[in-house]
Amino acid sequence: MGNIARVGIDLSRIEYIPDTETVSDSHRLRYGDVLFNTRNTLDLVGKVSIWRDELPVAYYNSNILRIEFKSDYCGDSRYFGYALNSAESIENIRKLATGTTSVAAVYTRDLLKLRVPVPSKSEQRAIADTLEDADRLISSLECLTAKKRAIKQGMMQRLFQDARVDAWSNRLAEFLRQPATYGIVKAGEFRRTGVPMVRGGDIRNGKISSGLPCVTRKKSDEYMRTVLQKGDVVVALVGYPGESAVVPGALVGANISRAVGLLRPDQNLLPEFLAHYLNSPLGRRQFLKPSAGSAQIVVNLVDLNRMEVSIPSTDVQAAISATLADADTEISTLRARLDKAMAVKAGMMQQLLTGRTRLPDKEGVDAGTVGRAGSEW
Repeated sequence: MGNIARVGIDLSRIEYIPDTETVSDSHRLRYGDVLFNTRNTLDLVGKVSIWRDELPVAYYNSNILRIEFKSDYCGDSRYFGYALNSAESIENIRKLATGTTSVAAVYTRDLLKLRVPVPSKSEQRAIADTLEDADRLISSLECLTAKKRAIKQGMMQRLFQDARVDAWSNRLAEFLRQPATYGIVKAGEFRRTGVPMVRGGDIRNGKISSGLPCVTRKKSDEYMRTVLQKGDVVVALVGYPGESAVVPGALVGANISRAVGLLRPDQNLLPEFLAHYLNSPLGRRQFLKPSAGSAQIVVNLVDLNRMEVSIPSTDVQAAISATLADADTEISTLRARLDKAMAVKAGMMQQLLTGRTRLPDKEGVDAGTVGRAGSEW
């Protein structure tokens, strides 16, 4: 069930059937099969995917329902896969789920009561082709974005390794105006104002999203030490552990939660260089450690202060930072195109799967295909 995504198939993890097991050929997947996730958490149960021969041979297990449609109504099974992934269908399927938050199920007898729009067979094919074209564009942008990120990771590894030559090596704390420290704002210990607070989950991909508008009731010296200044670098301790970013001008004067670490580099260490270094595989290996008794990865600020770093001249730091900033810009541009393509597809689904926008029926209306919803869907 972990392979069932919305429309597509997630192959990041594949389970295999032992050679000693005998599997019925009736459970083998074939192109165009519509797969329904019958059991999962309450948020994930009812996911629907369309199988497009992502693997040469594959079978579905007992948590998956393969839905077959009557030829009287179905011109293309892919259409029904998309129809079951519309916002309206997802909401209606969620209402059918029974069970707890962690384990929920949608039973076949309830699923069969679900109403879906049924246009003519030819229009089903046209809608499926149109939405599949959108999926191909999204997939290509996802692959390209992942490729650019991998290239950037390789660049970081090489640049920081080369920068070690003739670099000044010491503990990170020696290059900071004050040792790396935690924020002091606790959850719930604030009142709403116009002052943002940056949380661990706000730091992602080298940037900081706008923080939650709030400020602590405390005005102690300790609190003032963590008010963000120009040139500060913050690192997420939870949420996305290890994610680091330079504080932008818009967040100068803001505060940080206890889930964020604060680093203030001195004049020998450029903030942009430090943030890129902390986000690199080379840097993260030194300060990201498994939590005691747990597989969870955490940031230990004591280890962060003690980690050995090789700092080249500020000119070399600036050149490395500029190169990586260009790579970030390229990735951000691709991510924006991807977000736009996904938004366009969502809009297309809303229009095409509700009948608000009709595609030309080049083959003519097929007799007996309007379905139970009637000629007006």
